[in-house]
Amino acid sequence: MCSNRSAFGLLLLAWLASVTILSVEAYSTPPPTTSNCTAISTFDAALQECVIQLGIAPERLDQEYNLLLYPADRDTMCLVRCIGVLLRFWNDTTGLREATIRQYYEPAPEDQDYQNRTRSCLAALEPSVTDVCERAHRSFLCYHQHYGYLRRTDRYVPKTPLEMKQIQQDCVDVYGLDPARLNHYQDGQFPDDPETQCFVRCVGLRAGLYTDRDGPNIDRMYIQCESCADETLFRAKAGECIAAQRRHKLSKCTAAYRTLYHCFRDDQLDLYASLTTAAAAVTTTTTTKKSTPPNAIPALSVRKPCDRAKLSPDAWQLEIILEGLYNRKH
Repeated sequence: MCSNRSAFGLLLLAWLASVTILSVEAYSTPPPTTSNCTAISTFDAALQECVIQLGIAPERLDQEYNLLLYPADRDTMCLVRCIGVLLRFWNDTTGLREATIRQYYEPAPEDQDYQNRTRSCLAALEPSVTDVCERAHRSFLCYHQHYGYLRRTDRYVPKTPLEMKQIQQDCVDVYGLDPARLNHYQDGQFPDDPETQCFVRCVGLRAGLYTDRDGPNIDRMYIQCESCADETLFRAKAGECIAAQRRHKLSKCTAAYRTLYHCFRDDQLDLYASLTTAAAAVTTTTTTKKSTPPNAIPALSVRKPCDRAKLSPDAWQLEIILEGLYNRKH
């Protein structure tokens, strides 16, 4: 099985196919339903919701949680897990989604060691801890105590398979497309025609990953992707591809198709990853004579290339689909 980061390749295929071919019930940590069915995107809103859902004494909000105190009692540990599930920075199977949780913390400008402290804290967590509430609480505290100040404003919450499924159906309905087209998209067929271009734009807009003015939101794309490759290189190369596509005067639907599809499909992400691998090899060669600084943050792992030549087309599609459901391991 290829690395789970390959699932983001061919962005639209991973989303458009996986959520409909496989049962959404396979998602191991389903988010609790909010009391009023509204979207939750701030830390405080998730905190309030989880206090209600878990039946925690409301006075603890003012006495502890609003003061940023999260002691290691059972109620608090499960409260933290609930917050993480609602904001999608915690999954009981895959653990902490770091690209997501770090949105909620702002490092102090003068703090030059926050990343090393956070990484050391996470590395020190005992793998023997199997209780999901305790694991979530300990992982959360590494960011809460070491990364920076809590941000209380709206942040991007990664979309679940169920949410993406509804977005896809909405876009088919909005443009009055033949329902059979969705089957073609699920098979990875995105022809360069006006209907498909507008469908791709609709999905990007409704998912909060694209605007006509700014194009793809690379920050959010990386969060949804959950570390496709080295983050710095991912941002740089994706930005170059988007800029190249946006130099042309295109219709709104064509511009969305050219940037979302051409810049984030699987072969393009393979290129980003191969460049990351090459850069890592050069860095290793040129730094072997230097001593490693204390508490250095290990380089972000690079997704392993898939040997797709040995797979049938159906098996290759299934490879992507199985890895696309929130990086669920099977």
